Amino acid sequence: MTYTLPALPAPAVPDIMEKSAETMTWLRQNIKVGYVSERGPAWWANGAITKDGTWDTIPDGSHFEGPVPMEEVRKLLDIPLVKATATFAEYLDENGQRQVTKDTSVLPVINQRTGQVFSYPKEGYKIHPYLETLAGFIGRILDDDQVGVGSVGLLQKGGVAFLQARLPEHFEVAGYGYVPYLMAVTSANLSRSTSWSTGILAGVCDNTVNNALREALTQLKIRHTKNSGATVQAAREKLGIQLTQVAEDMGETISALADVEVSDKQFRQWLDLMVPLVKADGTPKTPGWAAVAEEKRGEMTRLWTADEKAATWNGTGLGVFQVANTYRTWEGGFTKAQGGRLEHNLASDALGVSAKADLKAMELLGEVLDRKLVMA
Repeated sequence: MTYTLPALPAPAVPDIMEKSAETMTWLRQNIKVGYVSERGPAWWANGAITKDGTWDTIPDGSHFEGPVPMEEVRKLLDIPLVKATATFAEYLDENGQRQVTKDTSVLPVINQRTGQVFSYPKEGYKIHPYLETLAGFIGRILDDDQVGVGSVGLLQKGGVAFLQARLPEHFEVAGYGYVPYLMAVTSANLSRSTSWSTGILAGVCDNTVNNALREALTQLKIRHTKNSGATVQAAREKLGIQLTQVAEDMGETISALADVEVSDKQFRQWLDLMVPLVKADGTPKTPGWAAVAEEKRGEMTRLWTADEKAATWNGTGLGVFQVANTYRTWEGGFTKAQGGRLEHNLASDALGVSAKADLKAMELLGEVLDRKLVMA
């Protein structure tokens, strides 16, 4: 069965300010979005009201009715990453004289075309070229005759690159529409390892569900170590990713959760474990912490009772899962060091943080129901 995903809403200015640490210009020039006919443009493209008026024009070449064309993918990811020979440091000695020293153990990673410096790794650091690491992997997906690029982009001034491949077909189980995807991420700024993970885009929200919840068929992370180049190449050659199998497995998981009955009383008991109002020893939390917990519990209860992103499955384990996942995706906290919400969510998905959080939520529900759930 197919399912038409709803259009992506255009956020208000405050939402934009918290969604990304990137500038609007950067996002518009360095991210390509596919399948726009199904979901509409990305939130940064148009429709957001600003003091200067309304953006009503999608940036040229940034959005595509179908998948992002591979020539656009190659053009964006074709950044020649090379190592410089050494790092020079200038300083004043004890006599106030200018001195220059050279550290041969640190070899900066730079964009050969522009001279931009991304990082200062030690000698053993291995560059994973964006183009062959991410785009080159697409050709090794076992469903490659169906798979298209849903989005591709650069973040953190080009220090991070990501690519999301997906099936064009939509699936629906228990009224829950979804599309399976593969997310590949790498960096040149030392912020993260090269990783590939599978998951789904949900029709009711932009929630992501890492397939690690069902002992992932595919989960791979490779650090930028001296001999990792051969490992990346071997991964591209040998690691097959069948997104149709991901779709079937996630369908089984969704169906099983939808069959788990959860009463309002059990939901409140789950909240007591997820967002406790007392410390582990049973003593009350400080007024400040208690106020934050009450606010979070109130928002999660609203999702459970009144928001279609979760309330659609009120009374089931799937509804509880949606409450936890939706709240974390759009209301959960993040630090400035992580960038904006866009970068935080991307990193959480790619590094398996989201999967662990989803798993923990289901483990706690299992405690309340005194049973082991399909994900836990």
